[in-house]
Amino acid sequence: MAPALEVADIFRRHGEAFRQARAGHLGGVERRIMGAITACRTALLGGHVEQCDDCGATRIAYNSCRNRHCPKCQGLARAQWLAQRQAELLPVPYFHVVFTVPASVGEIAFQNKAALYAMLFRAAAETLATIAADPRHLGAKLGMTMVLHTWGQTLQHHPHVHCVVPGGGPSLDGTRWVTCRPTFFLPVRVLSRLFRRLFLRELKNGFGAGKLRFFGKLANLAEPLAFARRLGELRRRDWVVYAKPPFGGPEQVLAYLGRYTHRVAIANSRLLSLADGKVRFT
Repeated sequence: MAPALEVADIFRRHGEAFRQARAGHLGGVERRIMGAITACRTALLGGHVEQCDDCGATRIAYNSCRNRHCPKCQGLARAQWLAQRQAELLPVPYFHVVFTVPASVGEIAFQNKAALYAMLFRAAAETLATIAADPRHLGAKLGMTMVLHTWGQTLQHHPHVHCVVPGGGPSLDGTRWVTCRPTFFLPVRVLSRLFRRLFLRELKNGFGAGKLRFFGKLANLAEPLAFARRLGELRRRDWVVYAKPPFGGPEQVLAYLGRYTHRVAIANSRLLSLADGKVRFT
């Protein structure tokens, strides 16, 4: 059953007023996304006629926009992605590890998305691989599936990486499989400290190479002394890395991944009402 209210309905009713009110802050990408979602599965994108070979009944099916931000276009893409991952899963327990950054790093990431998100992936992957290779912890090579999320349930900017990791891996010499303890993967405090050091190293190098840009309330960070102070503050803070209990097996892993891949910021199913210029959602 189609939801009673869709994101497209909100855009049709209030999109033009929103575009005019935010004219100075809304880029071409955002405008194209709004247009695609509004046109999705309507006559604007054309369509085709489907006919039953037995009874001759026909129906018109309008084309999808296929935009990755569209709430109606991600179901098939998600199913295809999960089917491709099926062959990569092993018959072992899996752990869910999440790497987050402090809000003051999130501010920088909002103005330097491509650079900071890449740093987040590299630092998280290196952290897991380094600690897993240490004989004091696991002594194994590690594989992982990593999914970036840039928002939380309240739709505020909150970049973090979800990692789904098998509970073990090949030994460093490649002669055997090393398994972690049944309910314990790697020490999160050790992961947190190494992740902080690696990420801040990436951030410092990016600044030195001129890859970061600052504007608005962060404009002062373009000055080397101000940026160095920010790095110092971040070194003194505790960073959050946490591991959830292991999954029961590949089926549970796929079910979980399905909720985190090809996921749009807000699904139509979360919308409750649109009235008096306000949207209510779960």
